[in-house]
Amino acid sequence: MWQLDVAISKLNRYASRDSGDTVEVVERPSGGLSIVIADAQGSGYAAKTLSNLVTSKAVGLLKEGVRDTAVHEALHDHLYHYRGGRVSCALITISADTKDKVCRITTNSSVPVYLVESNGNPIIKELSGSSNSLGIYPETRPCYLTIPLRPEIMIIAMTDGILNAGRRASRNLDLQELISCCLSVGKTPADLADCILTKAVELDSGRPSDDMSIAILSVSKREKDEERRTMSIVMPIREDMLASEG
Repeated sequence: MWQLDVAISKLNRYASRDSGDTVEVVERPSGGLSIVIADAQGSGYAAKTLSNLVTSKAVGLLKEGVRDTAVHEALHDHLYHYRGGRVSCALITISADTKDKVCRITTNSSVPVYLVESNGNPIIKELSGSSNSLGIYPETRPCYLTIPLRPEIMIIAMTDGILNAGRRASRNLDLQELISCCLSVGKTPADLADCILTKAVELDSGRPSDDMSIAILSVSKREKDEERRTMSIVMPIREDMLASEG
C-alpha cells in the first residue's frame, strides 16, 4: 500500500509577528488532497489578512469540487474587481486526485515548482511556466500541469522568500543541488522541507528578509497495510499568547 505524505515548513519575516504566507491542506471531495499556498504582497497583518482570505476561499471552492484552474481564476476575479487591482497575491495549488489518478499543479506565481521522480537515482525537474499573481492584471490565467499520480514522486513548492534567500548579499540558493544532497542521505519529506528552510535562513544571515514557506507532497510506500490517516502539526506560540495562571 502507498500513502500521500504532506510536509510543510514556514517562518515569518525577521521581526514580523504576522506572516503574509498561508498554507492550507484540504481533502478533495472525490478523494485525495490539495495543498494551497498563498503569498500576499508585503508582510505583516495586512498581508496575513489577504492570504487568509485567498486560502479560505480556495479551500471552500476545492471542497465543493471546483476545478483547480477555475479556483485560481475565480479568486483573481474577486481580488481584481473588489480591490481595484491594488493588491496582489501569489497562489500555488498542488492536488493529488486519487479518483482520476493524476496530480495537478496550478500556479499564479513566478516561483518554480520542482518535481522529483525516484527510480533508484532521483531525477529533479524544474517545472517552468510563470504566471502573474492574482489581483493585478485583467484576464490573468494560471499556469497548470497534470502528471500521473505515480509511486515515488515528490512535488516541492515554495514562496519567493525561499527562492530569493541570500540575494541581497549576492548569494544564491541552489535548490536542485540541495534537494539532491538531502535525498541522497534518505531524508523524509519533513526533513527535506526543514533542510531547505534552514538553508534559506542561513543565506539571509539568520534574519529572513521575507516570509518563507515550503510545502512538499509525495507518494511513498506505507509500512503497514491499513487505512488509518494521521496528521501532526507543530505551531510555536509566544508566552504572551497563553492565559496566565490563577
